[in-house]
Amino acid sequence: MISPRFQFDAQAFLVDCWQQKPTLIRAAIPGFQSPITPEELGGLAMEEQADARIVSFDGSQWTLAHGPFSEQDFQRQGQWSLLVQRVDEWFPEVMALRGCVDFLPQWRFDDIMVSYATDGAGVGPHFDLYDVFLLQGAGERRWKIGPKCDSTTPTLSSSDLRLIDEFEPIETHVLKPGDVLYIPPGYAHWGEAIGESMTFSLGFRAPRIKDLIARLSDTLIDQIKDDLLLEDWDSMKVQPRPGELTRSHTDNARRAILNTLTALDTDDAWYGELLSDMGPSPEPCEEPIARFVELNPSQRLVWQETSEHIATYLGGELYTLRLQDETMLTSLCAGEFIDITTTDSCQIDILRQWWSLGFLEERFLNDTH
Repeated sequence: MISPRFQFDAQAFLVDCWQQKPTLIRAAIPGFQSPITPEELGGLAMEEQADARIVSFDGSQWTLAHGPFSEQDFQRQGQWSLLVQRVDEWFPEVMALRGCVDFLPQWRFDDIMVSYATDGAGVGPHFDLYDVFLLQGAGERRWKIGPKCDSTTPTLSSSDLRLIDEFEPIETHVLKPGDVLYIPPGYAHWGEAIGESMTFSLGFRAPRIKDLIARLSDTLIDQIKDDLLLEDWDSMKVQPRPGELTRSHTDNARRAILNTLTALDTDDAWYGELLSDMGPSPEPCEEPIARFVELNPSQRLVWQETSEHIATYLGGELYTLRLQDETMLTSLCAGEFIDITTTDSCQIDILRQWWSLGFLEERFLNDTH
């Protein structure tokens, strides 16, 4: 199975469009056909482990239902949409679509959500807090794009969907199979199916600043000595009003904190650990390692080259690998498989460890891409 690529100037896109403005890419994948059918998506939505939703609209009210669903749930009238998260973790054919966006850091990639909609259906006007490439898979969909929103944008309090209260589209595009619409974080958008429609949403999620600060603080706090005290410098003046906390006092405290953080000696491990921490650990594997292995699609592998080794992060932990292991790491990150019979003793040791932790899984040759 060959991973497709978007047919466009990726560097120009990053300079002119990424996180700056919605962008339409016509025929990004010429001749594209949906790798899965609506029936296969519906079958996945009936699985207990799948993250699936149905959004319906009766002409006056939006309704949200969560899976798992039964066949009866799909026998409904009117406008409704089925949305399933992380479909790339279930279908190798969908996982291959990750190759479309391999010009972006793999560790920023979140998942591929697939949606099916009946004629006229959508999920209403809304905005997301992540970058998304909306790849039209089957049928057509009309996308209306609005202004940039934030936490102060009025939403419908009666809906669990965080729909925008007043939506005024700025531009409208009709997407056909193979067309792509890029939406940066915060931009209002509303897709409506023209006939039956399937859309593949390739999402990229950035870390929250509060999480970055929390992880870095946890890393640095143990390096700060207990006898390191705040020095007053020029913030101390004759106090004419007893008990007053002045601006110079708070500025001095803030400056002391920033200076201390800058002076502390720390490596980049805190960031790699944060990026590779995907939450609950996968099920460990007690079986002998398979000959052909690949990265578990629910995991994120991150690595950073130094002058002496490669700092590698997986499952929120740091592993030290050799410089000559770069090819193995890039292959795993690219979704390729590793034939363990071609690895040396050091590589097979780390692969066995990751296999036992559930970070790797077997690749069957008919699923290669």
